[in-house]
Amino acid sequence: MSRKIRQGLLMVISIVLLATGGTILYRQLLPSPAVKADGAKSGDQLSVRHAPEPKADVQGRFPAQSVERYAFSQEGKDLFSLLVARYQDSTGLPQGAVLFPKDAQEIASSPTGLRHDIWQSAADIIARKAPEDALFLSWWDDGQRIHYLSGKEAWLCKPSDKTFAGPVWKALQDSLPAASDEERARLTQMARWLTMDSEKALSEIAAHFGVSRPVYLLVNNDLLLHLAEFAAYGGTSLSLDSKNIPAGNDLHGDIALVKRWAFEAGDGNYLAQKEGNYYRVWSTPDAKAKNTLLVRLLPFIDSLKKLPEGVSLVYQSHWGGFLSVYKIDNQPVH
Repeated sequence: MSRKIRQGLLMVISIVLLATGGTILYRQLLPSPAVKADGAKSGDQLSVRHAPEPKADVQGRFPAQSVERYAFSQEGKDLFSLLVARYQDSTGLPQGAVLFPKDAQEIASSPTGLRHDIWQSAADIIARKAPEDALFLSWWDDGQRIHYLSGKEAWLCKPSDKTFAGPVWKALQDSLPAASDEERARLTQMARWLTMDSEKALSEIAAHFGVSRPVYLLVNNDLLLHLAEFAAYGGTSLSLDSKNIPAGNDLHGDIALVKRWAFEAGDGNYLAQKEGNYYRVWSTPDAKAKNTLLVRLLPFIDSLKKLPEGVSLVYQSHWGGFLSVYKIDNQPVH
């Protein structure tokens, strides 16, 4: 592919990334104070209400024993909701899954509706296309959704104490089974892999799992909201810059503003997602962060040019490639 055509393709992709965005979960984007209980005065605090949800409203690969809706608000304004489904899988052990509700709002204005649809579509493909013995690597909350929605095995599904330092997860703590010692070690390992050099990480992953079964990596843009959590579990602290850039009426003008900021903040490598009336933009001013596994597998502009050695892209969602599934190379082909 010629350099001119490739640059043109990247520009088209960048426009799609900017134009087809939605709302990222508001409280996970900003530093959050402690969550207050039902009926508490709000002020700057994040309040949460929870109540049972009809089990029939949640469709997974296992029967839900109970479903709770956690509705977050601030100063009396509803922000977003999360569902927690409790169930037993084939092992007979209690499991939990944090899910995105499909709210009655139009998807364009719902913080969770678009994610609900993306996950349902991805889970359907995974359930139908992934081999029976497939193993999925992801962060713990994505692992829960993989397992509950598709029935496939996820290597990491449970959080530990460092997760609950954040107010959103703290509110859900009593509804989520805690990680065992083995699972805590996996949290540390996964945080390390995601935040280390991509070539080294993929080499370690391939060596760790060998060729006994097919191994897949699932990532999505929401992982950028977990950077502090990765560091808390022993991963490298990534130096990514982020900024909210107001959206105007001229898409090309908006793109120019985003690109200008990305070059001012670093070397021009960026990932942008439209959120209501502004763009949330991340850039990689640090060369080490730019070459980490997390950044190389997400739709940053420079990452789109070439995949790192050791993985093959097997699935990517709409919404600018928000969710992607990669197969670890040198794995058995089924």
